Amino acid sequence: MTNATVVADAMTVEEFRTATERAAVFPSDAGRLRLTGEDARDLINRLSTNLIDPAGESGEVAVTVLTSDRGRIVDLVYVVHCGDHQLLLTSPGQQQNVIDFLDKYTIMEELEVEDITGQTILLTLTGPDAGEILGRAEHDDALVVEPPANPDDGQRPPTYHLLIDDADAVSHIIAALESAGAVSISPATAETLRIIQGRPAYGAEMSDTYNPLEAGLIGVIDFHKGCYIGQEVIARLDTYQKVQKYLVSLRFEADGAEAAGMAAALPGARLADGEGKAVGLVTSATIVPRLDGAEAGAEAVGLGYVRTAALQVGGKLAVESDGGAGIVAEITAQPLLFGGEKPAPGG
Repeated sequence: MTNATVVADAMTVEEFRTATERAAVFPSDAGRLRLTGEDARDLINRLSTNLIDPAGESGEVAVTVLTSDRGRIVDLVYVVHCGDHQLLLTSPGQQQNVIDFLDKYTIMEELEVEDITGQTILLTLTGPDAGEILGRAEHDDALVVEPPANPDDGQRPPTYHLLIDDADAVSHIIAALESAGAVSISPATAETLRIIQGRPAYGAEMSDTYNPLEAGLIGVIDFHKGCYIGQEVIARLDTYQKVQKYLVSLRFEADGAEAAGMAAALPGARLADGEGKAVGLVTSATIVPRLDGAEAGAEAVGLGYVRTAALQVGGKLAVESDGGAGIVAEITAQPLLFGGEKPAPGG
């Protein structure tokens, strides 16, 4: 499955400018699951790629990947220790898949899972000034989730999620964030931010077609924690360097092509090398306004997968699709959303 979005009007351009220079706030479609039972954290630790400390402190946030026995992605989830329960943030629409996965591997453990997506509201605040704005805005009615940051990552700005139980409080919190300097943005602009930040989305860059190493999620894989579902497959792929393809960021160019029309034709397009051999696939595309004042207009960018042997940052590939003739894709980065491989304990 692939994804495309288009930034079109002047208002969205201004949204984009403020979002990238200060901060943006928008409703999130992420699923929300409430896990109760004394075995909840231990079970998640034993089923997923990252270390989820069963003795962790309340307020601790961890990110991990649930994988199948073939090492393929079930979902990327955020685990929030809320004291008497665990909050799981899933990809949009994936809460039932996560519930089914947990149920499949729950045998004697004490665990109850409740889908609270429809009973709560989740806001996302992201941008260079997000932390400062959050500190200035009143948000007492929200549980703030701050995902672990990659200290070596200058591409992705600070991001916070605000979980709200009281629907009446949402407008007040958004107004407070806007008064502090954030801008409310459209779903199209939010999707553009995702793509330029190299964040894989379920259904486009994450699914049971891909494993977490391919999707640039090595930073939330703990190779020293012991067994979990899919561990042997993932460990072999890493140890013997058998990963066949990787997630990449792309910039598209074509003589005389309009960026908006170009972006619409790109998702699902094949990528070919200089000899015409298929070496990859475009999974998401969008257009990004030029904000430097040097030239009006926009450029098309996206995400995709490229085979390991053809992956070279700065390298260029031909786009092959209906309506994609003459388009060239430049590989601009290999996103690692949570950084590189974790060092061994004490290393």
